[in-house]
Parts: sequence; structure tokens; C-alpha cells
Amino acid sequence: MMRNKVLMICAVSAMLLTGCTQSHILAGGGPAEPVFETQQGIVLDWTQIGNDMDEEFVDNKDYPMALSVNYSVDQEKKSIDLTLIVKAGTTPEEAVTFGDAAVRYLNDVAADQDFSYERSSETSYGGFFKNYDLHLIVMPDYTMKEQQYWLVDMDIPKGSDEKIVPKEGAVVMETTAADDTEEADETETETEAEQTQASK
Repeated sequence: MMRNKVLMICAVSAMLLTGCTQSHILAGGGPAEPVFETQQGIVLDWTQIGNDMDEEFVDNKDYPMALSVNYSVDQEKKSIDLTLIVKAGTTPEEAVTFGDAAVRYLNDVAADQDFSYERSSETSYGGFFKNYDLHLIVMPDYTMKEQQYWLVDMDIPKGSDEKIVPKEGAVVMETTAADDTEEADETETETEAEQTQASK
């Protein structure tokens, strides 16, 4: 009798252990597949977005006027202030080119994190800016209190895809001798690097 009870207890224990084990085994036994569908409640990593934008625009020969990218996001009001700092001597047209590229790039790096945002296109700033109002400023360095030198200063309502235009009456800030020397040094360094590369 005692032996039968022991056998019964062992059998029941084995069944319970088997049941627990099966509940944690993944069907198929292979690695988990990445999830690409839209997820709800994703929080954007703005530090990463800022780093990506600096890497894209600062010290990039395609945007020689760019000095820094700055932003402030208000999650409750669904708005973002994007301020782009450029070198003295930047023209309004160059400021518009930089601003347009920066707005679209910001959307696309946000879309890399949250698949619910559509990427930008020739006719749209993208899904992020369908949800967020944008205040865009492009200005030379050290002109925060001298708005006459601001090259772009405009509000773009969410979903409007309003075209970026120069600020009316914007004054192009003249370069200083120091600016000209620095630019000449940069050009000389780039030329030397290209010649060195070509000689290899």
C-alpha cells in the first residue's frame, strides 16, 4: 500500500512538472522574430534623435553653414521648437535648404524609432509633423536677441506641410576676418586631404 502511494505521488509530481515545463517552451524552438508592426505608447529617445541630427548636419561638407541643431519638445501641447544655428554669411536660400533638410531628417529618425510615423517625401514632412506643430528658426550664431539677422522664423501647423520660406526682410550677417580665416583654413585642410588621398 505504501509503495503504491509513493508511486502515485511520483506520477502526479511528474505530470505537474511536465505541465509547468510545457507552458514556458516556445513553439518551434527557434529564436524570437523581430516585431515590426506598429506599437502603441512608444516614447521617442530624443537624446538619440539629437545625436543623429548632429552627426548628419554638423561638420558635413554638404551643409557647410551648419553649426548646431537645437530643439525643445512639448509633449502635452504636441509642439516642437527647432532652432538651427548657422555661420555668419549664410544666405536666406541656404538657410531654407538647411531647414527643409533638418525637418525631414528629424521626422525620419523619429520614424526609425516609431513605425507608426510615415517617412518624409517630396510633398510631406512626414508622419511626426502630422501630429506636432513646428516653430522653425534658422539664425547665425550669437543673434538670439538680434532678430533682424534671423534667416527663417516661421510656424508650420501640424499636417500643413507648409513650405519653408526665408524671413521677410532678413539681413545677411557679414562675415568677420576671423570667420574668413577659419573658412580658408578648413578649405586648405580639405584640399590637402584630397590630394593626399589621390596620391595613394
